[in-house]
Amino acid sequence: MVSSLTAGNRRSRLEQSLAIGSDAVPDRVALGVGGLEAEPGDHICGVFSGEMERDQVLIPFLQAGLASGDKCICVVDGTAPGEIVAALGPTGEAAALATSKQLEVIGASDLYLRSGRFSADEVIGSWKAAISDAMYAGQFDVVRVVEAWSRRDVLPDMTELLILESEMNRYLPLYPQVIVCLYDIDRFGGGALMNLVMTHPRMLVGGVVIENPYLLTPDEVLAKTAYRDVATASSITEEAEEWYFDVTTGST
Repeated sequence: MVSSLTAGNRRSRLEQSLAIGSDAVPDRVALGVGGLEAEPGDHICGVFSGEMERDQVLIPFLQAGLASGDKCICVVDGTAPGEIVAALGPTGEAAALATSKQLEVIGASDLYLRSGRFSADEVIGSWKAAISDAMYAGQFDVVRVVEAWSRRDVLPDMTELLILESEMNRYLPLYPQVIVCLYDIDRFGGGALMNLVMTHPRMLVGGVVIENPYLLTPDEVLAKTAYRDVATASSITEEAEEWYFDVTTGST
């Protein structure tokens, strides 16, 4: 059950979209962590335990983006946005205050609960509007996003969150963007976390980025969540479950 969204397909779809902001789409995007790089259109999943581990990825990722002149968006749950900006130092503060708004740090509830409830369709609509506005303004070649999920300020319906993460795989290749989704392993149950992992083409674990061989396509996820029952939606095989356990615990 490997998705058709291979690196080659992601690249092809991206090249067919508008090269907004420059004459060429960048080949690689530095993640700021251990010299790692991503491809435009990548959707990467990582796990953390506690704010210190979260920030070991989140802060360098944003710092690398600011240094590269990328549009940087951070959605943080359980931490005040101002704390993230402060952690980035003068560069982050200047980027947040600049008229170009190179840096935007958003509280999870401000983005995900605009209508009072968590809805995958509403979040995707908001993302499309925000990213297209940033790209068509012509100021940035790449948009990089980091989302930190801790189930503190926002307790999303797990079926809606699963659909959201899966459907983003249709949308991400349309613009030069990279999204890193970080999940608090202490706040998500093992079953929920494995379901979420299967919606991400790549995983950040143990200081490397690896391909997810058990990725499900958006259509497969929609079929499995037709009855909106995450508990029976995964159909995770024993082999896949072992792989998910290894990557989420760093045992690979």
